[in-house]
Amino acid sequence: MQISTVPATLPVLSRLSPVQVWQQLLTYLLEHHYGLTLNDTPFHDDSAIHEHIEAGIKLADAVNFLVERYELIRTDRKGFTWQEQTPFLTATDILRAKRATGLMNT
Repeated sequence: MQISTVPATLPVLSRLSPVQVWQQLLTYLLEHHYGLTLNDTPFHDDSAIHEHIEAGIKLADAVNFLVERYELIRTDRKGFTWQEQTPFLTATDILRAKRATGLMNT
């Protein structure tokens, strides 16, 4: 008796390139926190993202540079509080963006 085996097909998870990861996170962060699109920034060009990655610049630092340079104001915060509201992104903002975009398990 001959037993025939059929190779199991496993879904192949496509891995995103670092540039694609940055694009997803930048798209979310810029829209959610500043009301901007990727096309509103120098990061609409893949090569700009690639240069930042190659230079070892962190995503938050890249966005915060834009915030400082163009005096961006966060649109996701309403009202005034006794605490100073900084316009800059934090590590928590990045983690939330990773969860929201599906780049990190909850």
